Amino acid sequence: MIYELNKVKGLGFKTIKKLNQLGIKNTYDLVLTFPKSYLNLDKTKYQDLKHDENITVMGEIISDIVYTKKKVPLVITDILLDSHKIRLIIFNRPYLKNSLKIGDKVLIKGKYNYFKKEIVVNFISSNLNLPTITPVYNLDGIYDYVIINALKYVFENNLVDIYETLPNEVVFKYKLLKRIDTIKNIHFPKDYFILNKVNKRLKHEEAFLHLFKYLSQVDPRNKRKTINYDLDIVKGYIKKIPYELTDEQKNVVNEIYLDFKKDESLYRLIEGDVGTGKTVVSFLAGIGMVTSKYQVAMMAPTEILARQHYENFKNLFPDVKSIFLTSSLKNKSEIIKEISTSKPKFIFGTHVLASDNIVFNNLGLVIIDEQHKFGVEVRNKLINKSVTKDIIYLTATPIPRSLSLTFFGDLDVSIIKEKPIIKEKVETNIINDDINLIIKILNDAQNKNEQSFIVVPAILENENKASITEYEEKLKPIYKNDLYVIHGNLKPEEIDEIMNNYLENHKGILLSTTIIEVGIDVKNATSMIIINADNFGLFQLHQLRGRVGRGE
Repeated sequence: MIYELNKVKGLGFKTIKKLNQLGIKNTYDLVLTFPKSYLNLDKTKYQDLKHDENITVMGEIISDIVYTKKKVPLVITDILLDSHKIRLIIFNRPYLKNSLKIGDKVLIKGKYNYFKKEIVVNFISSNLNLPTITPVYNLDGIYDYVIINALKYVFENNLVDIYETLPNEVVFKYKLLKRIDTIKNIHFPKDYFILNKVNKRLKHEEAFLHLFKYLSQVDPRNKRKTINYDLDIVKGYIKKIPYELTDEQKNVVNEIYLDFKKDESLYRLIEGDVGTGKTVVSFLAGIGMVTSKYQVAMMAPTEILARQHYENFKNLFPDVKSIFLTSSLKNKSEIIKEISTSKPKFIFGTHVLASDNIVFNNLGLVIIDEQHKFGVEVRNKLINKSVTKDIIYLTATPIPRSLSLTFFGDLDVSIIKEKPIIKEKVETNIINDDINLIIKILNDAQNKNEQSFIVVPAILENENKASITEYEEKLKPIYKNDLYVIHGNLKPEEIDEIMNNYLENHKGILLSTTIIEVGIDVKNATSMIIINADNFGLFQLHQLRGRVGRGE
């Protein structure tokens, strides 16, 4: 039951009108008007008073009330606390000059000055029975005690019904307060322990109802026939991989193949740090699709990354027909024509795969790497070309479950943390910013026919940061044709051309900004020098470090 506010003793016509203007129309609205804060009225004895602390005391007024008004109204009086005299300084409350008198006992909260033996008061009340934790509602034009008394009357006379909003199993599992106990205790908490339990319940309730509302609006997954993959062929391809999959990689592959057996589309995000092998897991998912007579499309944000995926796939699975497409290829029209046939099974490319003129032949699985680099429209255009609507997203960026729901809807999340065992450990050292030492490191790498990276925080010369222009000027005379420079001000096709030239030079040195932090796979790169490393976040440094040590 819900009652009108005129049933609540102590609420007059004017107060009810003010409450209505604030959107509080009935007793249910009233109990759901939570305190904005709380006053801690845990009283302090005189011997425990400390300088400059906010304290609460109860004392008796022992001197006349002095009122002055210069810049602001000021009331001054004295109280007796445990036989000690303390002065009260009260700003902006001129009404107290008439309401306070000698002999009154008052409850005071304020900041104590030990040296002056005075309290600058921010709360004073003649109600000595206020609870230790007193709610502050701060409703415009309505005293807090009016709200507190009204709420007491509502609860004592059962003028409101409060129903549970969480399933019993959620309340039991997380040891939450029931909703009715939560609402009563938020208004009348006995201590801070119960307030913490109230807070815990409210957070769980908010999260649960948010996700429930979101999931109720998410479109149901696309229904399709089960994917009839050939398990023997898939196992044969797994055996051809020149290394043992980690346990977590195997688990994610199994999860994907279980999804294939369902009558609804695979919709999965694979999270994993640099070097955990997300890509090979997605390749194996694609192999299952290929054995079921479907094509697979893998879209990457840059031509370099798309080409690297293509080359890695060819090395692992040379007998599976694959093809590579970007907008810069000269024979693009021939490749587009071939994609429309059933010959290529794995198609790698950039955003061009989503173009209207790209027609697939029975496209099944769509794999999107670093999906946050693409707009929603581009992603959806490619996904809509799939006849099965099976989707795998790959990301190296940790995404909480609730955030993944916001971005993607109700997708499944697989996390790969375990990295394959590698022969060499990447060593990280701090060195002096000495150009001669940098040159020595670069020369050592070149002498071994190994490539290097140099990362700087800025493109143009800067007083506080190392820049591309500064280090290009230092290194170009020494390394000439072995130095390659890329940064965000270059066009994508320029970056791709420079990167391709760098990849082909086993003595190459790449000078770059953090544009290389994701997706650059140079197996021959063994050294990275990060100048002014304190300009980068830990996540960026971790990602950058993942660019070396990727080969044998």
